[in-house]
Amino acid sequence: MENYKLLQRLGRGAQGSVYLVEHKEDKSMYVLKKVECNDEGEANKAFKEAMALQELRHRYVCGYKEFFVTWDREECAMFVCIVMNYYEMGDLAKVIKTKRLKQEGIDEMILKKWLGQMVEALVFVHNKKVIHRDLKPSNIFMTKNLSISIGDFGVATVMGDARTRTRTTVGSMNWMAPEVMERPYDERSDVWSLGCILLELATCSFMDPVQISSTLFEIKQNPQCLEDILAELAHHKYTAHLCQLIRTMLRRNFQQRPTAVELIAFPYVKECLLLDPNSKLVEKKTIHSAPQDSLPKEGDAQAIFAYMAKNQLNEQAQKQALQHLKKKMDDDKFCISLNEAMKMQLIQVLETHMDCAEIQLNGCKILLRLIENEGGVVDIFYIQNMIKPVLVAMRSHPTSEEFQHTACSLIMALSADENAAECIGQAGGVQDILSVMRQFDSQADICASCCGVLWSLSVNELNAKIVTEEKGLKDVCNAMEAHNSDPVLLEAACSAIWSLSLEDDNVDLLSEVAITLIIESLQKHPRHMKVVKSALMALASIITCGEECAYKVISPNNDVSGLQVIVDTFKLHKKEVDIAESFCTLLLELSEYDDIMDDLKAPSMKLEQLVQSIKTSFQSNEDIVATCVSILSKFGTKVALSPRRPTSARARPRSAAKNKT
Repeated sequence: MENYKLLQRLGRGAQGSVYLVEHKEDKSMYVLKKVECNDEGEANKAFKEAMALQELRHRYVCGYKEFFVTWDREECAMFVCIVMNYYEMGDLAKVIKTKRLKQEGIDEMILKKWLGQMVEALVFVHNKKVIHRDLKPSNIFMTKNLSISIGDFGVATVMGDARTRTRTTVGSMNWMAPEVMERPYDERSDVWSLGCILLELATCSFMDPVQISSTLFEIKQNPQCLEDILAELAHHKYTAHLCQLIRTMLRRNFQQRPTAVELIAFPYVKECLLLDPNSKLVEKKTIHSAPQDSLPKEGDAQAIFAYMAKNQLNEQAQKQALQHLKKKMDDDKFCISLNEAMKMQLIQVLETHMDCAEIQLNGCKILLRLIENEGGVVDIFYIQNMIKPVLVAMRSHPTSEEFQHTACSLIMALSADENAAECIGQAGGVQDILSVMRQFDSQADICASCCGVLWSLSVNELNAKIVTEEKGLKDVCNAMEAHNSDPVLLEAACSAIWSLSLEDDNVDLLSEVAITLIIESLQKHPRHMKVVKSALMALASIITCGEECAYKVISPNNDVSGLQVIVDTFKLHKKEVDIAESFCTLLLELSEYDDIMDDLKAPSMKLEQLVQSIKTSFQSNEDIVATCVSILSKFGTKVALSPRRPTSARARPRSAAKNKT
């Protein structure tokens, strides 16, 4: 301490006191942070760990001058002192406060500049095996040229709270990742904090400190909160690419969140990094000259891939090759198959040229055609390598309608394999599909494709839980309401609802919204077999959720008899075995509730006679007969018991949805 003159105390917090000091020899200004320790031994341990910060020499990382341990006589305590650079321009917290007072937004180009610098800084420190853990606007300092410098790699970073007398403040927790307080966590926790900072910078024109604090807390529990804010950002002229990046950085499951290094693969982040001519993380893309040799259009797949390998960095060559390959695969006269090496080379092309939407589009179309040609049977190793670049591409090109539609179709094809469906869910594919659905909510064909993917993925129980946690059922219902004249969408939506009805947390929305929408689908498309079949399956499963849901099915509102709609619709398809089976299962589930039997026994419905006729018409189908016998027994009809036990809609195998389509 003898080398420094204390000028003023800048603040006191949970992690110690902060002072503005002047070095007595060179008269330079520094910031000195004093962190109290439990005893001298722990202080020395903390000091040794803090010395690791001296290796953090980077233009976007706050410089550390020195560290030392001192005894404070007045406090009667040991302190570790950290001396760091002083930034007279302040920090991002000051910038945000100033903009809020003026209700001014920050231009996206400025955000991109700062984002690129922060990503570069995090990549650097993470490569040094250092995790910040307490990244927030007040820890990001402004230089005189208005660049940023990440600082305060202090107690939270290298010194444990138990070793030093510190604690995490409630304010700091706003920017902390959900997993930090519980562990395990890794460098992706800093990516969450960076996403929070980016969100706060983008919202400073319309959110005050209380609102943003509440928002940063709520997004850890409620994903819909984040979606609402991102929709507001779009109204304030921020691009879909920025919104998608924030969404990706704020994945609550840290295993689905990209690392700082993985962020570099995003074209938007590359643009941010390239704003700094001295960036070492990306090279400015050059316009390559035309390939020396021409594309072998008359050659086979091996010749085409040899050409692609020879010109692997030439974007134009890859475009031409993929376009030609896709055209040949679309031509029925050609039957092109790719060996494993070619498939892996194709995936490598997608990873190398992630910023080119055309390459991603044609690459995904080729992958989709390969899966179709191979009958949907794909090696799981190949699938695992394919999933990640496809999902990254979906996050990288959020506004490309054709690509997103194609990618959804590819994910749908992949998810037919149970192992692939699980891999997709673990990689964050469920959230990506929901993002596409929200981005293109006015496009019925894309929403239909997304509903189909959600249904297919939700056959996996873990994926169904993810969809539920992300409030995906609400998106499905919104799509049904917006596009109730589209039978393709309604069929897929009803199938998705069937799978999601097995999750208890969806019951309220099923009762309040979904049932009415399904009944309306039957009213609007009574002759569309696929809609009817999916709707009956969904309703049968929903009924098992409880008596309230069952009552809602038979009477969704005062003006409509749901039971009458269901019966009338069935009669239009009474010879169809799948529809008869679903209809009978629905009646069986209704009959489990004694109070509802009065409605089923109403003379005007003539359900007992209808079930008898179904039993007669499908007497060779043991499943239908067993279900009819159980229903008739509830009516008091004397019938011979069936040796087969009817299957409950809720007890059906989750994969039944796939088999029914």
